[in-house]
Amino acid sequence: MSNKNIDFELELFIQNLYHEVQSLVYSDDNGDSKENKFTEYVMEVLTEAGETEGARICPYIKENKNENIQFKINGYALEEGYENVDIFISYFRDTNELYRLTKAELDKLIKWSTGFVNAGLKGHLDQIEPSIEAYGLANVLRKQNKKFIRVNIFILSNGDIPQDPPTNFKLKNLEEILINFKIWDIERLHRLSQATGNREPIEIDFEEIMGEVIPCLEMPSKSELYECYLAIVPGTILSALYRNYGTRLLESNVRAFLQQTGKINRGIRDTIRNEPHMFLPYNNGLATTAQEVKTKINTNGQMVITSVRDFQIVNGGQTTASLFHTAKKYKEADISNVYVQMKLTVIKDEEKKNETVPFISRYANSQNKVSELDLTSNNPFLQRLEELSRTTYAIDPEDRNKQTIWFFERVKGQYKEALNKEPTKSKQNAFKLKYPRHQLIIKSEVAKYMNLWALQPFNVSKGSQKNYTVFLRDIEKSFKKKKLGRIYWEDLIANAILFASTDKLFGRKNQNPIGDTNIKSHTVGYALSYFHYITNNRLDLGKIWNQQLIEEDLQIELKKLLVFVYNFFITLDVLLISEAAKSEKNWEKLKQITKHPVNMDVVNKYVISDESYKKRYEENVDDIIEVERYNTLERITSLGLRFWDGLCIYMIRTDYLSVVQQNYVSNIRGKLNRNGNFTNTEIEKGGEIIDALRDKNIDFENISILSKVKEKDIIDPTIIYNRLKTIEIDTWKKVIAIGEQTGKLNFKEISVIKTVISRLKKQEKIDLKRLQVVNDALDKIKKFGINV
Repeated sequence: MSNKNIDFELELFIQNLYHEVQSLVYSDDNGDSKENKFTEYVMEVLTEAGETEGARICPYIKENKNENIQFKINGYALEEGYENVDIFISYFRDTNELYRLTKAELDKLIKWSTGFVNAGLKGHLDQIEPSIEAYGLANVLRKQNKKFIRVNIFILSNGDIPQDPPTNFKLKNLEEILINFKIWDIERLHRLSQATGNREPIEIDFEEIMGEVIPCLEMPSKSELYECYLAIVPGTILSALYRNYGTRLLESNVRAFLQQTGKINRGIRDTIRNEPHMFLPYNNGLATTAQEVKTKINTNGQMVITSVRDFQIVNGGQTTASLFHTAKKYKEADISNVYVQMKLTVIKDEEKKNETVPFISRYANSQNKVSELDLTSNNPFLQRLEELSRTTYAIDPEDRNKQTIWFFERVKGQYKEALNKEPTKSKQNAFKLKYPRHQLIIKSEVAKYMNLWALQPFNVSKGSQKNYTVFLRDIEKSFKKKKLGRIYWEDLIANAILFASTDKLFGRKNQNPIGDTNIKSHTVGYALSYFHYITNNRLDLGKIWNQQLIEEDLQIELKKLLVFVYNFFITLDVLLISEAAKSEKNWEKLKQITKHPVNMDVVNKYVISDESYKKRYEENVDDIIEVERYNTLERITSLGLRFWDGLCIYMIRTDYLSVVQQNYVSNIRGKLNRNGNFTNTEIEKGGEIIDALRDKNIDFENISILSKVKEKDIIDPTIIYNRLKTIEIDTWKKVIAIGEQTGKLNFKEISVIKTVISRLKKQEKIDLKRLQVVNDALDKIKKFGINV
């Protein structure tokens, strides 16, 4: 049914979804149906939104003897520990217009999907062909039926579903299992696409749904950043919350529920069973957050919480899960006398939420002791440097077609550990090429390079430890005001290259050095700071970064400066030059000398212009998250299709991987096989699976041998992505113009180039197929002077 009053944004969304499904079908070599491609697309969207995890396509239809559909599902997802199973069933029409499902059509979807679940849990699906995916799901449902707490039925449609699903649906003889229906029709999918962070928050109305409110105390003083409430929550409410929402409540938690095997969890369990009335004084309580809290004053004059929006348990996930599991497992456990203290924080500024929640988690967590080993290594600034290090590619000056990475070692021995984690000799050799040993930088070196740039050679001369302390103190102040971007990392490396070149110019002992090598480090440090002083810190560090070297004429001037500073030191009337170098007074003395041997005409060629300075430091766009994704994607793709196919076989024989991880392995294999578009979650989980296998010392080559499929040529997404993101918009225009004028590029190739330009600008993911198309297109027009 077409709706003439449809709003423009929704209509545009329907058109885009229609074309997305057509495109997915067109690019699939296996000829899958449009309904399955629609299902696959929506499952990926819901995975990104945190509504499900590890979802897999699993089309299954069973007809009765009258050829009427008896059971139907389109996909599923299993949660670790089998507490939760998500079942997906789709209603798809091949149309780009809005239509509406009738109540009869919705009822059929409910009947078919719940019928499958009911038969599966009771072991009545043994007639399914063993070669299809649904056979494995039916086996899991039958074998693990005692473990399932909740079944979520996701009803997906590209139409409008105006009816509400049942709210208290029960399976006969399985009444203890909670059945939740989640309708994701075109309107709700559209809302999700527009939502901040693309995630649907949990909303809980305690008064309406649970018939209870929670007495609380509000913080006495107001804050612009947050609101805070203290409350005592009945254990029955927490248990009910976990039963309904499961681990979705714990999304911001730093720890997953550890089952009831650890010391802490056993203690919680035993207190609930034996001394429920003592739970409040024994337990440390919950730290929770919310986007919005509604309160009122009851008849007794007490403030109470009536509802919360985007409720998350940051600390206390173990407590919450243990309450539910203990009450479920032990009949004698009475949680009606259990109460738990709760601190509820509302972060008013949504942009600061992701920054603040981890600190709430860290400082509130007292159930298990939080180690503070190597506090500086866990410093947010150093963690940021590590992120920048792993996602910033440099040109190899000896072969500009190659790219390498400068490896920042946040923790001592990190480089060696990362190298040893590579599963094969060939992978270790590839690691050394990507992260050359001579491009390793440690924390004290960062402090040295950047404090010389900051005109503090006297602090550098005090030694690595003292200089590092000063640097960290200063940088933390600026880091709190502004998060460092990729340009900072490039400037740091440029300073490292500058220092290495200047240090080499001084010479070595017994190899014709400029002078006494005992004061070499002080001379080099002061010379560089003096150079930055006379150039007003306007050396074009971006040029050094791009070239990865110091030009010869600039090296000549730097050597003159080394001689100049060396003579300054040896003419000082001091007993120890090494001590004199630690004095800021002597730095000021050097700065007062205006006559120096440096040829400023040469140096000025390497000074950044005002226009370039503004472009580099004021217009920089930080793409670290996107580059990090491509790095992880490269780790996944570099292992090859045979590895992921072999892993699917291997995980059947072993229990190394969890059920959720097995789902992702299967998805990754499928995406590699058809050059599909990986979701952010698939990329993240794929990286985690690789790390998990390496931690268990699994032989990756032996896994690949298990596969019988033919290996595919899979592109390196990081190299192509880094190639594309350096291209200026004017160059892209030339690419399109030349492609059209010469006929070297066809209409489809030019269309793909235009979509890739748009995605690069928005920092959206680009699938392997389109990366390859654009990369090949650029190679086709190289001979016309476009060399990028």
